[in-house]
Amino acid sequence: MGNRKIFNNIAESYKNEWNISKVEKENIRKIIKYSGIKKKDVILEPGCGKGDFSLFILKKLKEGFLYSVDVSEKMLFYAKEKLLKYKNVRLINYDAKNIKIKSGYFDKIICFNCFPHFYPKEKYIKEFARLLKKDGYLIIAHSISRKKINNLHKRFGFNMKKHFLPDFSQMKKILKKYNFKINKNFNKNFYFIKAQKYNL
Repeated sequence: MGNRKIFNNIAESYKNEWNISKVEKENIRKIIKYSGIKKKDVILEPGCGKGDFSLFILKKLKEGFLYSVDVSEKMLFYAKEKLLKYKNVRLINYDAKNIKIKSGYFDKIICFNCFPHFYPKEKYIKEFARLLKKDGYLIIAHSISRKKINNLHKRFGFNMKKHFLPDFSQMKKILKKYNFKINKNFNKNFYFIKAQKYNL
């Protein structure tokens, strides 16, 4: 079953547990801080879901713009309800490995709680490299650790050949292939990688 069908099926009942947990809320605060969002940034948020994390990004974007993308039109329906009052956000129904936006457009791409579902992962990283400006940043983050999220997806019956969060060595290898250098990485209470695009 593809991601569009999976997330359309669960859109109505889906709840972000990190929006409830005090520990995970603190992890979100740290993820936002380490992401280094600037007020004029143009940001892409693939896998935005119902738009809960979009709200945290928009608090920092005073003069910038956010493109929130999801493959599930039903998830975007709920995101639209949350984000209606914001004039500096656009919701787009795309698969994030094929986004019809010009190359070198974004200052940052922030993948929050979505990267495990991107497959094959190299295709997404390649597309993100195309979309980022020179010296732009790719952030891949999860509100819990790699071990916890992989165990959670396994328990929910996801195909673990596709729906997994890679370890640091795997991520480093993929990112290097597409001209990214990792600046920050954590994997204790939460998972966080910040990689900068460089040109050879």
